[in-house]
Amino acid sequence: MSNRQEFNLEEMDKWYSEHFEELVKKYAGKAIAVVDGEIVAVAKTEKEADQLAREKHPEAVPLVLAIPMEEELVCLL
Repeated sequence: MSNRQEFNLEEMDKWYSEHFEELVKKYAGKAIAVVDGEIVAVAKTEKEADQLAREKHPEAVPLVLAIPMEEELVCLL
């Protein structure tokens, strides 16, 4: 049995929604990894962000997100 800490998908979705605008302004075009509501890694790719987060927090399963560029959001509207 694993000692890895699982994340609550509902909680993480809520956190992402609440911080979305701030994330786009600060991390557009990058990938981030989040553990317990805290950004623990910022990288060029999701894979790199995941690796960095797991090195810092081996007991946790990070939420890894690609943050869109503002221009990409305009296209979605």
